[in-house]
Amino acid sequence: MPANVRVNAGYSIKIRRGLVERLGLEILRLSDEEYHEIALITDEKVSGLYLQRVIMNVQECPKPEGTRLRICELLIDSHEASKNFGTIAKLLEDMAGLGLSKKCIVVALGGGVVCDSAGFAAGVYMNGVRLVLVPTTLAAMVKASAGGYMRVNLNAGENLAGMSYTPSLVLCDTDCLKTLPPDEYRSGLAEALKTAIVSGGEMFRMFERGVMPENAERIIEECIKFRAEIAGDESRLRGLKLGCVVGSAIGALSGYEIQHGLATAQGIGITSRAAVHMGWCSEETAERILYALDKNNLPSVCAKYRASEIARTAKKSWGGVIDMVVPCEIGRCEVKQVKAEELEHIISLGMSR
Repeated sequence: MPANVRVNAGYSIKIRRGLVERLGLEILRLSDEEYHEIALITDEKVSGLYLQRVIMNVQECPKPEGTRLRICELLIDSHEASKNFGTIAKLLEDMAGLGLSKKCIVVALGGGVVCDSAGFAAGVYMNGVRLVLVPTTLAAMVKASAGGYMRVNLNAGENLAGMSYTPSLVLCDTDCLKTLPPDEYRSGLAEALKTAIVSGGEMFRMFERGVMPENAERIIEECIKFRAEIAGDESRLRGLKLGCVVGSAIGALSGYEIQHGLATAQGIGITSRAAVHMGWCSEETAERILYALDKNNLPSVCAKYRASEIARTAKKSWGGVIDMVVPCEIGRCEVKQVKAEELEHIISLGMSR
């Protein structure tokens, strides 16, 4: 069912089919000025699917007489390894080179890399300009659209730099999900499942039954509501790092060839098994998590790398004492402080079925 979620920060998240076709109207509603500057940031893959439709839609949508538009197209690489300060610096230089003013509206059209990179650029360009997020992947709809957090990677690891910046509007067009490759869709499903483990309740039970494509709008809505609800609550936000110590290391080892969500799913599975052995959670809790992963065709083990490799890579990002988020029960996670020299043993406990 279509939904509008009003976030405490004061912006709306719209979830329904066909929103890309209404993008022009939605953008122009943000301002009653006669002259509009729009910086449309996307990647090559999404550009081929949607860019010309979006530009035509913005140009041809009904608008007050005398309205003038300037649309600037900026392309970035959508690979996870490109979500860094080099990409953001180039975006900022390109925006300045085009003479975009403080009144411009940045429209991020794409997956998580585009939304994070464009959002970060919007947050710092001229001390902040208006931002519209149009996530086109399930992961971005679930993860990047609520809470106003923009994150980029450092050489030491994923998402180690971030900022909070509030968008003016978020549009989740569920028709975009039809164009996703299977692994991209499963990656988003893993991000949604992680949210369901942290929130508990009916959303997790949906994953235990198996999420069907027709449930997508409801899953997105429930994830967004939960993430918006806990925005600013650091103790609860930490739960959303479940599986990240292991998953981020697996992603980095693969050169980010393994989709972020799929690496996270492996991290959740390994962490859940290890938590049982360490006495941090019951066997029943871990079994429910592993069953939900399997039910939704998500990986729970990593056959490609050894525990020693994963631990060594993780320690580069986390240092001597590692904050490892583990499940205690469905709906409750805790942070366990793990010494770096213990990490390999803990991961090895979770690598065996």
